[in-house]
Amino acid sequence: MVGSRAALDPAAVSAAARGLEFTVRPSGIRRLVRDGGRRALIELVRVEGQEEFYARLESALGRPGAVPRMPAHVTLFTEPGGRGIALYSAAQLESLSRPADPALAPGPWRLDEGGAILGA
Repeated sequence: MVGSRAALDPAAVSAAARGLEFTVRPSGIRRLVRDGGRRALIELVRVEGQEEFYARLESALGRPGAVPRMPAHVTLFTEPGGRGIALYSAAQLESLSRPADPALAPGPWRLDEGGAILGA
């Protein structure tokens, strides 16, 4: 929920999360993300407790609105040997991704010999 680019004090992040219970709920919305030659299949999720966490963290930092809201998602697949593609904003999600082919939902997914997500 907080990317490394934010460069926040780890103690403040831990304190903001203390006592909160985060529940992750799938949305059923899957997107194909491409960044250069890297590709990933993600699903957007809803995280109960996320906004409370952000409010606590911004309060502790004394900077309302200072913590960027990263799009909550789970990476389902990457290219073989790949890493997830960090998405730091809604604008970045929009520019780097497109809706996944409905044939990919709900799964299972397979990779072709070249490592591409079939149907992607």
